[in-house]
Amino acid sequence: RRGLAPHHEPMAAARSSRPVDYYDGKAVSLDIPEAIQRRLSVRSSLTPDSAKLILVMVGLPGRGKSFIAHKLSRFLNWTGYQTDIFNAGQNRRANHSPTNHSRAGFFDPSDAERKAKRESIAMSTFEELLEWLAGGGEIGIFDATNSNPQRRALLVSRAAEWKGWRSGDASPAAGGAGAGVAGGGGARFGVSIVFIESICTDKSILEANMLSKVRASPDFSGLSEEEALSDLRQRVSHYEASYVPVADEEGAYIKLFDLSSKVTAHQVFGRMTQRVLPYMMSLHISLRPIFLAALPPGYGDLSCEEGGCSSPNQSFALQLAGWVGRHAPSSPLRLLSSTQASAVDAARVVARDMRRRGVGCSVTNVSCLNPLDRGSEAGEDQWATQRLASMGFSQRYPGGESFADLVRRLEACVLEVEASTEPVLIVAHATPCRALRAYFLGLPVAECMCPASSRAAEALANASRSVVELLPALFGKWSEEIHTLEERGENSEVLSLDDAVFSLEGQVG
Repeated sequence: RRGLAPHHEPMAAARSSRPVDYYDGKAVSLDIPEAIQRRLSVRSSLTPDSAKLILVMVGLPGRGKSFIAHKLSRFLNWTGYQTDIFNAGQNRRANHSPTNHSRAGFFDPSDAERKAKRESIAMSTFEELLEWLAGGGEIGIFDATNSNPQRRALLVSRAAEWKGWRSGDASPAAGGAGAGVAGGGGARFGVSIVFIESICTDKSILEANMLSKVRASPDFSGLSEEEALSDLRQRVSHYEASYVPVADEEGAYIKLFDLSSKVTAHQVFGRMTQRVLPYMMSLHISLRPIFLAALPPGYGDLSCEEGGCSSPNQSFALQLAGWVGRHAPSSPLRLLSSTQASAVDAARVVARDMRRRGVGCSVTNVSCLNPLDRGSEAGEDQWATQRLASMGFSQRYPGGESFADLVRRLEACVLEVEASTEPVLIVAHATPCRALRAYFLGLPVAECMCPASSRAAEALANASRSVVELLPALFGKWSEEIHTLEERGENSEVLSLDDAVFSLEGQVG
C-alpha cells in the first residue's frame, strides 16, 4: 500500500486537471464560495417553521386585504393550524364613535392627535394578537393598512421584544418578573413575521373593491353610495401620502398584484412556500359556483358506453347529468372526480351530456378525491359511521388515514378549484366532499364528517342523491344551497354559513 502512494496523488491531480463537460450529466464535486455559504446560512435560518407566525397585511384601503386575510384564515384553519384575524378597523369601530373615527378626516396624517390615536388602536390590536398566540394560537393575521416602514418596524420590534410568553406567565408587556430575562419564569417560543402586501393598480378591480367596501363596511353607514365612495377616496389619498411598499430589507414578504396577476416573494421558506405561497397564487375574484356531489353507496362500474348504462345505480349519474345541464351556467364546466371507477364513469356521463348540449366540459380524475382510507376498519356499517363521527382531526384509523391526512392530500384539489375561473363540479365520495365543504364554509373538518352534523352533511352522505352548490359571498366567503336529485324536479333549500335556513325555494320543475 505504501508503494502505491507515490503514484496515487499524481493520478488524482491528472483527473482533476481534465476539463469537465458541464452537460455530460456526471456528478462533479463543487467548492462553494464563502460568500454563497454565508447566504445559504441565512436561508438555513429561515427554512425551519417557527412555533408561532404573524402574517401582517399591508396595503392601501380598498385593495382586498380583508379578502386575502379571510381566505388565508379559512385555509390555514382547515389545514390544522389554529389561526385567527385581528382587525384594527373592527377595534376602532367597537371602541370609538363611528362619526368621529370612521370618516376620512380621522385618517389625515397632518393631524397629530388623530394619528396618535390610530397608532394606539393598531398597537393595542397587535397586543391582542400576541396574547392570543401566548394562549395557544399558532398563526395570527394582523389586518390593518400598515402602510409605512415606521409602523412595520415597530411591529417587528414589538414581536422580537415580546418573544411569545406562555399564557399564565407574566409577559413583558405586563412588566412581569420574566420580562426581558431569559429563563425568568416564562417559557418562550419563536415568533416570525411575514408581510402580506396587496398592490392594486387595475382600475376596474379597484372600483369593484371600493364598491364592495362601502356597501358592506359599517364605516359608511348613513351615507349614500356616492358620498361613501367620495369619503373612501379621500381616505385613500391620506394614506397614499405616506404609503411605502415593503422593501427587501424589512424582512420576509409576499406581494399579490391586482388580486391575481402576479405574486412575488422574499425570504419565504418552510410552510410558507409549501402552503401559503401556492395558495395565494391561486386566488382571484372571479365569481363562479362550486358543486359537490357524493356518489351513492356500493356504486359499481357503470359501463356507460354508447350502448347505455347497465348498473342498477345508473340513475344517479343520469339524474346528476340532467340537473347540471339544467342548472349549471352555460359557460364551460370544469369537472373533477376521484380515480375510482364509479366516479370516473359518472364523470364521463355528465361530460358526455354537457357536450351533447354544446357546453364545454373538461374532466380531470385525481386520486386526492378518493375516499378516506379506513384501513382495517373499512366498511359502511353503523359502528363505522359512529366511529367517523367521534374521531378527532388527527386521530388515524388503524392502518388507514386521519382527517388531517385527508386534508393534506385535498390541498392540491383546493388550489385547483380556487384557481379555476370556470364553474367546478366535484364528483367524489362522502368524506372528501364533506372535507371540501368544511374548507369553503370555514367549518371544523371533524365536525363536518358526521352525517347528523347538518343538513348539508346529510346531503353529502353516501345514501343521499344530492348536490351541494357553493356560491361566492363577500370577503372571500361562501354560502351554500342544497339540491336533491329526483326523477321529477329537484328540491332546493338555501342555507347560510351557519346552516340556518334563510330561504326556501321549494319545488322547481
